[in-house]
Amino acid sequence: MRNLQKLRKDQLLKIDYLGFLRNHKMHYKSRWVVKFNAKDLIKEVKLIFDPERYRKRANAKRLHTQKGLIKILENDKEKRSAELLCG
Repeated sequence: MRNLQKLRKDQLLKIDYLGFLRNHKMHYKSRWVVKFNAKDLIKEVKLIFDPERYRKRANAKRLHTQKGLIKILENDKEKRSAELLCG
């Protein structure tokens, strides 16, 4: 619990979203775009409502499934907790 108190508000929101995704099955066509900062940590996650139309765009980013997004969020959580312990 002490480690949870050290987390910033934006980190807590990511943890809550990770828990939400683990506990709720989203529509099978749901896809997400993940943006990273310079430290390779998640900066933004966007739900794409029409993935087929999005893929046709010239500047389309990589789309992730629910399982893929969960893995990305778990890795980000580990990096952030390691950063807190080391720094």
